[in-house]
Amino acid sequence: MDFLLIGGRLWLWAAMLRGLKQVVPVATLVRWVRVAPRRDTAGLLQPRLEAYLARRGRFPFRPPANCLERSLGAYRLLCGEGAKPELVVGVRRSAQRGVEGHVWVRVAGRVLAETSDEVASFTPIVTFDAEGRQRELSVP
Repeated sequence: MDFLLIGGRLWLWAAMLRGLKQVVPVATLVRWVRVAPRRDTAGLLQPRLEAYLARRGRFPFRPPANCLERSLGAYRLLCGEGAKPELVVGVRRSAQRGVEGHVWVRVAGRVLAETSDEVASFTPIVTFDAEGRQRELSVP
């Protein structure tokens, strides 16, 4: 799957999710985007998806900027390829902005297309496994 195909699929999902995320709970969105693996080719897609997610520039040569839209699209692609991704929702408190949220994807415990430092300041509050099962985490 090349950058145009990956980008096209991510941007299509981002466009559909843009309005829905305002009125539909995240757990429902996860159920809607999750697909059963079509084939076990996770090793083929993941490096190209990561490379696309790391791109900067103009539409469509960069990923969607919104973390929820981007992560749900990546989660869907990885589920379809049998990669067993995990969608993570986290929060942090900021003196300037109050409470901030962020969503990212992990595969085999490794943060996808972001550094661990970028997500380290967020406390995970809920995760969704590759089957769409929700696990709430305790927040101190």
